[in-house]
Amino acid sequence: MNKKDQVKYNSWNEHLNNTRERANYSIRRMDLLLISICGAGIYIIFETLKEIKNKTLIVDNSQLLKYAGLIFLIAIISNFISQLTGYYANRYEEEFTNFELKRIEDRYNDDLRQVTDDNANRTEEEYTAIELKTLEGGHKDTARQDKVDNAVSFFNTSTNILNLISITSMFGGLIILSIFTFGLF
Repeated sequence: MNKKDQVKYNSWNEHLNNTRERANYSIRRMDLLLISICGAGIYIIFETLKEIKNKTLIVDNSQLLKYAGLIFLIAIISNFISQLTGYYANRYEEEFTNFELKRIEDRYNDDLRQVTDDNANRTEEEYTAIELKTLEGGHKDTARQDKVDNAVSFFNTSTNILNLISITSMFGGLIILSIFTFGLF
């Protein structure tokens, strides 16, 4: 493999490893925080509703409390769905990267074949037929790679939208719960 291709190959290989690390880090950190806050909000809401039902806490209107609970639930559900779309985005990104690595490897192997093959013994038609087969095979891989790239874009966009919904819902639930709580005093 020539030096330029080796550098490109190593770059794509490093990109693949970084993609895997980023996926794991994202899943572990941000989502734990969001689920913890929303879970705590739902717990506070259930405890408050229990106190209202037992008549130890008297409120004029508990609708804000119910809305906050619904919004926290939306945040948790959209976060769960974003986990799935994030998983698929990273899975397709891995497949895309493997295509790039294979393309570089194939180019290297083609270069080796050209050096070792006895091209002088081939007719022009044989050589052209071999080149066309190589191009056709590459075209099929490119078409699949384009589909994979589109899937990556779709799932990344979906994940970003769902994460935005989750975070916005979490803050909305916190604000509504705070408004309800401050209304008690």
